[in-house]
Amino acid sequence: MIAGGFLRKQDYAPSLQQAEKASVAGAFVSIMSKNLRMPATAAPILAVSFAAWTLLAFPSVSLAQTPPESAQAPPATTQAFRYVVELAVPEAQRKLLQDNLEIYTARDNPRMNADQLRFLVRRTPEQMRELLATEGYYSPSIESTLEERQGAWTARFAITPGETSRVADVKLELRGAISGEESLARLTRMRERWPLSKGLVFRQSHWEAAKRSVLQLLLAEQYPAAKIASSQATVDPKTRQVSLQVVLDSGPAFSFGDLEVSGLERYPQSIVERLNVIKPDSPYSQAKLLQLQSRLQDSRYFTGATVSTDTDPERPVRVPVKVQVAEAQSRKLGFGAGASTNSGARGQLEYEDLNFLDRAWRLSGLLKLESKKQLLSGEIQFPRTENGYVDSVSALTERTDIENVLTRKHTLGAKRARVIGNTEKAYSLQYETEHDVIDGVLNESSQALVPGYAWTRRQVDNLLYPSEGYLLSAQVGVATKALLSDQDFVRNHLKGTYYRRVGSRGGLILRAELGATLARSREGIPSDFLFRAGGDQSVRGYAYQSLGVKLGDAIVGGRYLGLASAEYVHWLKPQWGAAVFYDLGTAADSLRDFHPVHGYGAGARWKSPVGLLKLDLAHGREAGKTRVHFSVGISF
Repeated sequence: MIAGGFLRKQDYAPSLQQAEKASVAGAFVSIMSKNLRMPATAAPILAVSFAAWTLLAFPSVSLAQTPPESAQAPPATTQAFRYVVELAVPEAQRKLLQDNLEIYTARDNPRMNADQLRFLVRRTPEQMRELLATEGYYSPSIESTLEERQGAWTARFAITPGETSRVADVKLELRGAISGEESLARLTRMRERWPLSKGLVFRQSHWEAAKRSVLQLLLAEQYPAAKIASSQATVDPKTRQVSLQVVLDSGPAFSFGDLEVSGLERYPQSIVERLNVIKPDSPYSQAKLLQLQSRLQDSRYFTGATVSTDTDPERPVRVPVKVQVAEAQSRKLGFGAGASTNSGARGQLEYEDLNFLDRAWRLSGLLKLESKKQLLSGEIQFPRTENGYVDSVSALTERTDIENVLTRKHTLGAKRARVIGNTEKAYSLQYETEHDVIDGVLNESSQALVPGYAWTRRQVDNLLYPSEGYLLSAQVGVATKALLSDQDFVRNHLKGTYYRRVGSRGGLILRAELGATLARSREGIPSDFLFRAGGDQSVRGYAYQSLGVKLGDAIVGGRYLGLASAEYVHWLKPQWGAAVFYDLGTAADSLRDFHPVHGYGAGARWKSPVGLLKLDLAHGREAGKTRVHFSVGISF
């Protein structure tokens, strides 16, 4: 019978000293036999007596120790003792043995000699058996030889691991305060989660991981003081069958108490309370602690936050929830500069006050000046509600000059958003007025009051540099002439991106976008609720928003949009890659006029600190021109 802790690797450090002492005893026997002409049978008895006397008289002195430096003779120049180890073993077990056998780790010991090597060769097979047992091999065949030719030593080992031992049965027991139906339900979940099931190879690492996995089911929910009372693995080397038994002690059931918040100076405690998902007297839940901590860290009020509870089994009822926060600066002023092929050079000024009017309202302002666009915006965002909603109001004024259309617009908006996991839902109300000027063709104003709904899901492995997963976004907005709008319309917009790894260094990106504004005509609809295409994040090879409805020398928005793109990226280095792509799509005012254009090319990719940087050279087939496109990050 082998207990659960039996299969641990032993500490083999003392063996060299044992070998050295054996060598000294051997030398003593040789000297005494030669000089005193003692009978051969008496010499071993005398050697044992001498060794015992040495250990008793000088218990703190190792026989292998060298004399004090003052008593040593000048060191002689000697060649270090060397030997070679040869293993005849399947590759699957070679690294395990080479990394852990003492005969390998002792090769650099300056005190190594032939006697010590012989001792290690005799000891190594047992070490091999113990190491192979951790991988499920309990009946290995091991042959060893030691050979010396002209001062060159070679230790050879031939190992046949044999058949692996496999799990025959598993018994899980649950004790402690947990009882009745709850105990049966937990045991059922443990058996379902138990990874080391019948028929699998028994490995020590898998055995330990399996025990941790079932214990975590108790620790995570209501029983944070749970422990493994006993565990046992019984191995039958003849049948190569392993019987497993684990007994868990749940300990007492814990419940949450009140919040205990520390670290607050400039912000009110109500911020933490509104983010709190833990109710007093509710059962202990590790997930709830992590959720609260994540909410605090994601809120821009704090640079750091930790959430914890005490798990003293003597005090399990109404355990205080301890929250420690580090506050962020309440006021920030930022400057920025940049450039893109969509809108040209850019400079911007940002201001943020996280404690506006001392009520923890978040006031933000942005002044952005670009070659083709200038805007001034402001927003007040209110603290998160107890249900997780974030409410905000905003105002914006903007001037754009794109594709010979001069547009001035003013917007007032209100929004309620909520994020649950990877999904964001937002309800909005937006009032927009717009004035468009096209020299000699158009000079008109429009307005719309649009209630809207947006749904976004981000299911990717990395938000900055996604390589697996998808992004989906769906939006709908409605306007009517009966309520501050110049046109009746329903605007629908759907966008998706799919990421897939290809081999060890490649990646495929598929992108699609559809839009439709259902109305009698586009007249009286502000441009934000219509569609144009072309540019870095649209159809490459065409200028920014150059695909749409032609009006004189200008391009204005249409009621329909359709885009598709396929891109392959090959990463030459972890941070640098090359891409090829093919885009097609357009925007039009009717399905009859919808004629997609094509763009294709190649580019470079760099994983910058602020997101993926793209530099593309794209050719627009219908335009007959080649353009450079530059962008950072992903849209969503």
